[in-house]
Amino acid sequence: MKKEMKDTKEVKELQSGVLLGKYSCPECGSNDNLLVYVKHNEEGNEVLDGSCRTPSCKSFWTEQELKGAGVLDENFVAPKTKPVVKTAITKDEYKALVARTSHDTTQPDGSLYRGIRSDVAKFYNVLFERNSEGWINKVYYPETKSTFKGECGSLRGYKTRVLPKDFSKPNIGITGVSSDFYGRNSFKDYGGGKYVVIVGGEEDCLAAYQMLRDYQVQKKQDDYDPIPVVSVTSGEGSLAKQCAEQYNWLDQFENIIVCMDNDDAGRKAAQEALKVLPEDKARVMYCSLKDPSLMLQEGKQKQFLSNFWDAKTEQEAGVNSIIDAMEGVQDYLLAPKIPLPPQLAKIQEAMRGGIRSTGSIINIIGKTSIGKTLFSDMLLYFWRYYSPLKPVIFSIERTKEELLIDMFSIHLKQNLTWFSDGHEAVDYLNQPEIAELCEDFIMDEFGEPSMFVIDERRGNVDALKKQIERAIKQYNSKLVIIDVLTDVLRSLPLNEQDDFMLWEKQMKKEGIVFINVCHTRKDQAGTQKPKDENGEETFKRVDEYDVHGTSSIPQSADYNIVLNRNKNASDPIEKNTTYVDLPKARGGTTSHNVLELYYDPITRQQVDREVWLQEQRTNF
Repeated sequence: MKKEMKDTKEVKELQSGVLLGKYSCPECGSNDNLLVYVKHNEEGNEVLDGSCRTPSCKSFWTEQELKGAGVLDENFVAPKTKPVVKTAITKDEYKALVARTSHDTTQPDGSLYRGIRSDVAKFYNVLFERNSEGWINKVYYPETKSTFKGECGSLRGYKTRVLPKDFSKPNIGITGVSSDFYGRNSFKDYGGGKYVVIVGGEEDCLAAYQMLRDYQVQKKQDDYDPIPVVSVTSGEGSLAKQCAEQYNWLDQFENIIVCMDNDDAGRKAAQEALKVLPEDKARVMYCSLKDPSLMLQEGKQKQFLSNFWDAKTEQEAGVNSIIDAMEGVQDYLLAPKIPLPPQLAKIQEAMRGGIRSTGSIINIIGKTSIGKTLFSDMLLYFWRYYSPLKPVIFSIERTKEELLIDMFSIHLKQNLTWFSDGHEAVDYLNQPEIAELCEDFIMDEFGEPSMFVIDERRGNVDALKKQIERAIKQYNSKLVIIDVLTDVLRSLPLNEQDDFMLWEKQMKKEGIVFINVCHTRKDQAGTQKPKDENGEETFKRVDEYDVHGTSSIPQSADYNIVLNRNKNASDPIEKNTTYVDLPKARGGTTSHNVLELYYDPITRQQVDREVWLQEQRTNF
């Protein structure tokens, strides 16, 4: 097990860089929750970035921001003094700012600042400061933060721009990637709509909104809701992160238009954003000139509108030379495998080291009430600690509270459902040492939820797919457990069940791992039960093709794990023994009765029966 832990740690280091150190976060004031990593960019140069693991903060810091906030000096050394903690803009700071600024965009020569009208600046609450000659020399862009439930929050700070293009001056209050999209608060009274546009900067935001709103007015659609236009707050590199964090707000719209700068950096940012946005809604828009601001200044409004209507989905599929595949071979082979718990070591060996994290479909198949959910819970619990992918589970049979109780039972080795009185269970959980263990379980080392639960009570396929895609894109949960898949598909005709398995295979190509818990068909009435050599009734073992529903379920899988148990056995050991078959193992070795598991109902633990029996003999 230590080897698997080491491998997982190494993978995480490769993905996130090498940890430089833990520092005090200027945004929330935590002493050592700001983790700073050394990474390499595409040119091979060392760069730094940092992220705060405090759950209520989660701020992200670029190298420039780390230096500007005093976290690190020019030599990447932390100063002896603790950096000043940023706080939200105060009423006095706001009053002082308003007193010396206005929304007026008119310059002394009668021109407009970058072609932006004052009414647009006022709509976005942009403030302008002027020099002694009346020319605009500073611009202040407001930033907000939505609440935990998603409602747009109050003003938290202003991003400062000193003309012509200097963002290095101290901002007012709290600003940066942890904020909402710039401009989102201007549309707090509009609940969704046909379009939302995301651009790469604040001035692009003002320009794009003005051109789109003018179009609506020209078409005598000024009574229509304006098309929301928002911007990233920390450069195009923060686009994917902000899209993921504000997924729920974006998902209200029918079309999400991504309009970054028409250059290599902008196109790369747009492609990264597509990975976290709803696939059926995301569109990419490329401006004829570099960005919307430039198109407004150059009088290219009509061309901008043409670019807007021409926004398209980006498909990476197509005909590729076999030579092109060579580039990804090494990455595929070196990708970490998802390890299995120690008691499933024989299955892991048959799988040649575990489940491929690059995309797989695994079915857990068995009759009703023989321990399929327990088996998947055992996997889920282990993967909370040792999987390179973050898990998400959909359980049609359990609420999220029931699931957590089952997880706690495994974690504490104490079946919480066995308490005769609920108050006894609560008192047990409220013991300081037990409460601490539970807290450690639900939060990972970065202060984030250790796993996610899909609470989709409708239980239909379309709703489930939507929630799975949300978990993947918003929370980067690429290890999906569906308990029970056959119950979700039960009411569908076979061709629609086939469609769902096709969808899983398509998602598998995007690196998603599915664990499908599957019921088998019921025995027909009058079916004779098999007998053992003593003539006593025993149980009929099922195989992978006894799955309830379409044959596409076992056929689509990379691994089929079949569980059998004689739950009516008179012998208590036999009654709690699960026989595990591996009839399908792509890239591995199939095996009948590859493993026998014994279940201890008191501790809710499943162990290798052979090992357990040896321990019992030794203890005896």
